[in-house]
Amino acid sequence: MAQRHSETAPDTAAPPAPPAGAPGTAALPAGEVLGRYLGDQASAFLRALRLREADEAEAARRMRRSARRIGAALHTFRPLAEPEWAERLRTELNWLSGLLAQEHQYAERLVRLTDARPRA
Repeated sequence: MAQRHSETAPDTAAPPAPPAGAPGTAALPAGEVLGRYLGDQASAFLRALRLREADEAEAARRMRRSARRIGAALHTFRPLAEPEWAERLRTELNWLSGLLAQEHQYAERLVRLTDARPRA
């Protein structure tokens, strides 16, 4: 059974492109479906950047989710992408995902420290 992480929670991003041969759609080449999915995830990442001014924690969570989804898609469908480009991008996305995870941890620590300090 697959483990569910908070990054998999639904968001306002558009659903991924329908798979090739899905009912009511024309059959699309796998590369085109992958391209659409990557574009959707990149758009979700950019929307999260705009959200950052209003809700930093939610924005970081959404950016991390998008980065992880793009990296996973590039790994899963690596035969459809240019190998060097995909691997460089996956490396950068892994770094970014780790950085965003640290930001979340630091924000939680700040809240705990602020709540624990004595009131004057």
